Amino acid sequence: MDVAKTRQNAANGNLKKMMITAGIALCIVISVALLYPALRNYYLAYRVNEQLLQELSAVEERNDQILRQIAYLNTPEGIADRSRERFGWVPLGEQAVNITGLEVLDSSTQLPGSIPVNSGTMLKTWWTEFCDLIFGVEQETVADPIPDPFITTVG
Repeated sequence: MDVAKTRQNAANGNLKKMMITAGIALCIVISVALLYPALRNYYLAYRVNEQLLQELSAVEERNDQILRQIAYLNTPEGIADRSRERFGWVPLGEQAVNITGLEVLDSSTQLPGSIPVNSGTMLKTWWTEFCDLIFGVEQETVADPIPDPFITTVG
């Protein structure tokens, strides 16, 4: 009788452990299933935020270049350079000379180009590549999940 009760208790103990393990596994699966959409949206928002921060940095750099050009054009040298370049003005005592065939490398009076929308790219690290794989995100571009009706793109 003792051997039968011992086997019965061992079987009940194994069954109990198996049920607890199955219950924990079920809770984990349900938790992952419920949290996955929220985590994916959070990660996409993170990616878009990083992309927009890079675009903002590029826009701020462009604005700094424009402000430097404005400051230069507010000086007498800047005014004289712009007058020569745009209107062909030659001050007294100088002679005008036209040289053709030269490539202009950098003009201080040209505005920097505009920053295209969605031009920022996210830095790739091991964890972003892992999250891209888990959440099914394309590597190169992340589209804005919520289009802004007030922003229009020219293309």
